[in-house]
Amino acid sequence: MPFGKNLGFALFALASSLVSTEAVTYTLSQDLSGDKFFDGFKFNESAIDFNNFGNVHFLSQSAAQAANLSYVDSNGRVILRVDNTTNGAGDTTFGRNTVYLESTQLMNIGSLMIFDANHIPFGCSVWPSLFTQGQVWPQQGEIDVIEQVNLATDNRYSLHVGVDNCNQPTSVASNQTGTISTAEGDISNCTVTPTTGQNTVGCVTTETKSNSFGSSFSSQGGGVYAMLWDTDGIAMWYFARGSVPSDIGTSNSPDPTTWGEASAWYPASGCNPSTAFGPQIITLYTDICGAFAGEDSVFSQTCSSVAPNCTSLVADPTNYDDAYWEINYLRVYTNGQSNSSSTSSTSASGTSSGSGSSSTGSTSSGSSNSALAFAVTRIWEYLLVPASVSFLGMLSML
Repeated sequence: MPFGKNLGFALFALASSLVSTEAVTYTLSQDLSGDKFFDGFKFNESAIDFNNFGNVHFLSQSAAQAANLSYVDSNGRVILRVDNTTNGAGDTTFGRNTVYLESTQLMNIGSLMIFDANHIPFGCSVWPSLFTQGQVWPQQGEIDVIEQVNLATDNRYSLHVGVDNCNQPTSVASNQTGTISTAEGDISNCTVTPTTGQNTVGCVTTETKSNSFGSSFSSQGGGVYAMLWDTDGIAMWYFARGSVPSDIGTSNSPDPTTWGEASAWYPASGCNPSTAFGPQIITLYTDICGAFAGEDSVFSQTCSSVAPNCTSLVADPTNYDDAYWEINYLRVYTNGQSNSSSTSSTSASGTSSGSGSSSTGSTSSGSSNSALAFAVTRIWEYLLVPASVSFLGMLSML
């Protein structure tokens, strides 16, 4: 074949390949906002925080509504509060009332989750988190989309998995805008070892865009977090209010390929997203103190001038005036990649009995115990966080 025709054929084949790999359509499967928001969640009620030694009581839905800790405001925004009215002085067992939400539908591989909020809880002793977790932990994995504590200003993303040899290669630094914060050599290890408490911090990437957490997040108008979990890997983005892509919030089929580099990128080459993660429960809560926010070296990083330790703050309700979520919506889209490896439920002792067979299935009431399944490890996870983390510095974009 003449060179010209050969080159033309090659270019045509390349173009066809690019079209076939990039033309992915996302279909809205869950639209949780306003009065419909609570239809997508159940309240994980517990008299104490049995996972992380937090100074909290997680309330039932009826109790949280009666206490005005969960409601929809006059603007249609969902409010989830930590109690900021009860004085706990003199009560040595005092725990502040708050809420712990778990989705009633499971999210499968091939999903895009978008979360739009105007305010994220913050303050000394405050520990908010938006994450997804498998029904069997850590065997079915965990994806942390929003998680930070106290007066920190930069959000942290991370994965926690139960399979061996699952990591974030440091070579992805040029393909994400965040900083890999837990690298040892050329990898950041995502694998949890519950029995020994080894390496349970997970593979952490820290956001480098400004205003991703703390008081500046709300003062700048809030923003949007997105997480894509497909067969290529797991990607997470943060967009401040003034830089949200036009197809987010206005399109029934957003296109992540147009959003630019992710803040955090965990490629399939380092951790197989089809086998390391099972069906995921979307989880949203606010803890107080506990094994992360209350750990002495972590607390002192941003709050040493406020109080000598975390628990000394819990009794005073005024410390929790900023400990609330103000949510515009949470939406989940699917692209049809769901397969048997991600939708089958794994049996393990001490774990929940939720069905979890498909993205349209509901988790049973027993799935509230999914948190209990990873109690010991979540405690170790934050006890092992060093007092100061040596970051790699801002990584260059392509």
